Amino acid sequence: MAFDGNAFVDEMKADLISSKRGLKNATWVEKVSRGEATKEDLVGWARQHYWGVTYHTRRFLSVWVGRIPYEMTNDVIDNISEEVLGTEQKKLFGGEGKSHLDWLFHFTRALGAPDEAITSAIPNADAVLSESLLFNYAHQRPWYEMIFGALMAIEEQIPEAYTKVVKGFEEHYSDILKPDDYKFHTVHIAVDEDHGGGMGEMAEKYLDTEEKRRSAKASYFAGAESARRCWDAFESVSW
Repeated sequence: MAFDGNAFVDEMKADLISSKRGLKNATWVEKVSRGEATKEDLVGWARQHYWGVTYHTRRFLSVWVGRIPYEMTNDVIDNISEEVLGTEQKKLFGGEGKSHLDWLFHFTRALGAPDEAITSAIPNADAVLSESLLFNYAHQRPWYEMIFGALMAIEEQIPEAYTKVVKGFEEHYSDILKPDDYKFHTVHIAVDEDHGGGMGEMAEKYLDTEEKRRSAKASYFAGAESARRCWDAFESVSW
């Protein structure tokens, strides 16, 4: 029987959903959706995202682009360009695009936090583990594990998780946050739908052995769990 990439991907997604270890169930997301997250919680999550993913994304992708099949190069360079220059934002929303780091700090400044609350913080173990796993996918592990352990395990989860967060901001935080203040989240809802798409087709194209499929599955659940632990370790921030 021929390998069905879509069924392979759908099964992994269903397993993650049933485990409730997906990002939409993260403690921080739930607190925001109920209006229970403090300013410190919001900035603490941004610290985790900065040290665990966002500050290093251009580095992961710049390493990985030298290892992938040629036909994928354009999409990965577009991803880097959006991260650093906001090129997709310009197409989607018009006006001037900003780097994702710029939008992240726009969010934390709106909450009254100085940049040093994040940049001078000592990254906790969960942030370091997130960063390290992503570097491992990009540099050491089979190149296709980055597809399933980062693009699918993390980026594909972002739109649903951030939609829940944005609804929480609108319902509970309108007194301290304007829509422009959480554009980090609304931008990702739009651009990550594209970055995390087409996983079934990629599975069929590149996972041509059982060994590769086992490897991809392991990378998916490891990437999802690492991101969840990083997001959940948002406490202990102050300024």
